[in-house]
Amino acid sequence: MPIQFHVGWGDPDLILHLTNPTLLTDLIRELSRLGVDVALLHCYPFHREAAYLSAMYPNVYFDVGSALHYQGPSSARLLAEAMEVAPFTKLLFSTDAFALAEQYYLGSMLFRRALRGIFDQWIAAGDCDAREADRLSELIGRENAMRIYPLGPRPGPG
Repeated sequence: MPIQFHVGWGDPDLILHLTNPTLLTDLIRELSRLGVDVALLHCYPFHREAAYLSAMYPNVYFDVGSALHYQGPSSARLLAEAMEVAPFTKLLFSTDAFALAEQYYLGSMLFRRALRGIFDQWIAAGDCDAREADRLSELIGRENAMRIYPLGPRPGPG
């Protein structure tokens, strides 16, 4: 199982600048040498830093789920920024919901809407086609998590 780190905002007792995931770089390097995966959770406002770490280190994965609730209509911009640098095989879907069923619904809806908007723009610009967008959606929405969390059948890399 990967080691999970909550980075970025999310709790009132944190000191935000000390939750920047790049502060974990030495630990990430050592865990990489040991073959241990790392999942950076939440990540906002350090989503670009988390994306960078996922691009640089084979053992780093991340999500931006908790921030989407709070971004609402701007959640597509946040997700697009997270996707700027990150390999598509490293981004994880999450709602970061708890307690209320409505949070799971809202998180899922905002994520799907944001991802669809991003892929619609890419398709219109000729950066990918609908088939590739579907494949990337499967990676981000399901397959990446199935690969790093050994809870059942594991697909191969996308």
